[in-house]
Amino acid sequence: MTTARRFSDDEGEFQPWHPSARPCLVCCRDDGHRYRIWESHDGAYEDEQHECQCCGSTWWVDGADA
Repeated sequence: MTTARRFSDDEGEFQPWHPSARPCLVCCRDDGHRYRIWESHDGAYEDEQHECQCCGSTWWVDGADA
């Protein structure tokens, strides 16, 4: 499941960006797509933030805890 909700830095911590071989959901290019894991401070949530550096789109994928 995906969400457009943006999380602030004070709600949790981001891990470093990682390249992704999956295509962008908007422009469908598979180069320039990256993601990083966000975990809430209380450990209850872990989600993925995705970003396409080609078209600038961002989206979230809910973790297994959703």
